[in-house]
Order: sequence, then C-alpha cells, then structure tokens
Amino acid sequence: MPGLLNTVLEKLRDIYARLESPALKEVVERAELEEYEDKVVVRVPDEYCKFAFLKEIYPLIKRELDVSLIVLTPSEDVIFELSPKYTFKNFIVGKGNLLAVRACQVAVENLRKKSIPYNPIFIYGRVGVGKTHLLQATGNRALERGFKVVYRSSIDFAEEVVSAIKENSLPYLRDFYKNVDVLLIDDIQFMAGKERTQLEFFNIFNHLYQNNKLVVIASDRPPKKLKDVMDRLINRFEGGLVVELKLDRITKRAIIKEKLIIYGLPVDDDIIEYIAENTGDNVREIEGFIAKLKAEKGLIYTPKGEEKRREIPPERVLEEVSSYYGLPVKKLLQKTRNRKVSLVRQIAMYLVRQVCGLPLAKIGELFGVSDHTSVLYAIRRVEKLKREKPEIGEEVEFLKTKLLEV
Repeated sequence: MPGLLNTVLEKLRDIYARLESPALKEVVERAELEEYEDKVVVRVPDEYCKFAFLKEIYPLIKRELDVSLIVLTPSEDVIFELSPKYTFKNFIVGKGNLLAVRACQVAVENLRKKSIPYNPIFIYGRVGVGKTHLLQATGNRALERGFKVVYRSSIDFAEEVVSAIKENSLPYLRDFYKNVDVLLIDDIQFMAGKERTQLEFFNIFNHLYQNNKLVVIASDRPPKKLKDVMDRLINRFEGGLVVELKLDRITKRAIIKEKLIIYGLPVDDDIIEYIAENTGDNVREIEGFIAKLKAEKGLIYTPKGEEKRREIPPERVLEEVSSYYGLPVKKLLQKTRNRKVSLVRQIAMYLVRQVCGLPLAKIGELFGVSDHTSVLYAIRRVEKLKREKPEIGEEVEFLKTKLLEV
C-alpha cells in the first residue's frame, strides 16, 4: 500500500504542475492521502474542494492510474458497506424530511409483500442534509429483518463495472447485484457520462424492480436535472417516488442541540440560535462549526460578543473595503476573472462573515453567489493568505479592527 500511496502522490504532483487554475491548484495542495484497506482515501477540507476534486482532478487520475480512490471531507466516514452508526433512531425527523423517511420505512416494512408502495425511491437534496444517513438507516432496518442489502456509491459501482470488464467477470457482477433484496446507490449524479456503467445499472435496476426488490437512490439534484444520464434511466427514476430532503428551521435547531450534547457543550437557546445563524443548511458544516469552536475556545462563543457584530450592516463593510482598495462597491458584488478584484471581493466576503456574523447563504445572496460553498472557499482562501502573506493579513486585520471600533 505505501507504494500505491506514493504512486497516487506522484501523479497528483504531475497533475498539479499541469494545472492552470489557481483554485484547482489549491484544491490539490490541500488534499491529504491515507490508506484504507486496498483503497486510497483523499481527504479534502470541505465540500467545495470535494466537488472540485471529483469533477476535475479525479478523472485525470483515473485516466492514467488503475487505482480505487475515495474522496471525503474531514467529517465524512469511509463507508463501503453499511455502517451501524446510521439508524432511524438517531435520524432527526422534521418537516423537510418526513416524507422521505416515512417512505423508506414503509418500503422496508413491505418487502415481503407482493408489491412495495414506493419503488424506486429517489432522494435528492443539497450537500449535508442527511441523504447518506437515510440510505444507511434504510439498509440497516432491512438488514435487521433478514434481507440482503448492498450499499454503493455510484463511483464504487462504476469501478466495479470497469474491473469486471477487464477481468471478463461481468456475469458474476450481474448475478451478485440481481440477488440482493435492497440496493442503495449514493451520489447517482457521478454516474454521468459513464455509458457502460449506466447500461449495466439499468439492466440490474430492471431485474430488481420486476422482482419486487427495493432500490433507493440518492442525488444532489432531481432526475430531470441529471446531465449525461440516459433518458430511460431518468424515466425509471421518475416512475417511483421522487422526494426532496430539506433541512427546515426547527429540524436544524434540533440537530444543533443533539450535536452540542454529543460534544459535551452547554445546551442553551442563545447558543443554538447563534450556531444556526452562522451556518448553512448542512449538517456537516454545523458539526464542523461546533467542533472548531470547541477546539479553539473550549466552549461556544456567547451571544454577548455577537450583539455588537450584528449592529454593523454588511453595507458598511462594503463601503470600507471599497474605500480602502479604491474599487466601487458595484464591482465587489459582481463575479469577475480579474485576480486583483477577485481577491478584494473575497476579502469583503471574509469581513462580512467576521464582522457582521451573517450565515454563508446570506453572504452568497449579497454577493450574487448561488452556492454558499463558494463563499466558504473565499473565506478559507483569505485565512490562508493571512497566514502566508503578512501584508494581506495586516490589511484585513486593519479593516476588521476599524469596522469593530465604529
């Protein structure tokens, strides 16, 4: 395995040297490799880096190396099969996920009957709303009742198909999947463009469906928005129950409360509200936020320090940044490819977060960014530049101090 790790590391260095995008270079710089059984796990710091790595870097590695890679953020577990930690008992149910949870429970309860009420079940939602947890909970419930369950990410499934083709063992692979009672496929969107993988999955899906076996699929988007996926697969997905998973306000606060208890921190309404306002609708982000605060401070920040921050409107931050760098506010709020303007724009995002305490999603709305992970990337880039370039650190701290003293 050390040889495999070194091979992947050398390939990453080679890819890094060929990359033109500074953002992608930073994604590679921040990636850490570790071994897990016969696979290489790539740890990246956040969801933005994971998305970028899977979309841009992963295909380059796979094109040149026959290795099995798993890309994860720090808060994600390495899951190849079912993990007993994910159950319905510790899945917090709320308005935004009740239908999906109930559908999965009812489907499992009816597995021994002639027809399953909901099949397939297609669950979609943004990153970190509990899709993997729900898939795993469904699988564990079925396992408890004696059914044969298989959980796979679409990337793992695709690699199995490629290996089976090379080893001339496709009949064995098909037989394996056609004999399961419950098939759980995670991140189906990453099957895009893989025609042979889609064809094999389509045939397996048809066999399971016709034999009253349950198929549950998770995605970051609804079937009709899947790109480079064959129409007949999309039609099969839409023929079942398509349900969105959301994190509503009440459920989010219940999750925060549970995480505070897990981390041994005080459960207080003001603290819960503070965390809710400073995180997006992402369970992993919430947990990361709580873990970071505990590690850095030993306790959660009290709302008293927030009262002053909330009095400073983001417009005030934009005015100060605009004046200091000599750029119009309008330019700060527009996407740009100009590196200098882009950096100042990212500094503005960072200061709005630090001084005003706005949630990532709200900052995204202010700066015309639809995905809050882009805001998170901007904030972390400024934090990195503060460490590596003292002059930038001084500028940012000067502006922050000035704003807080107003």
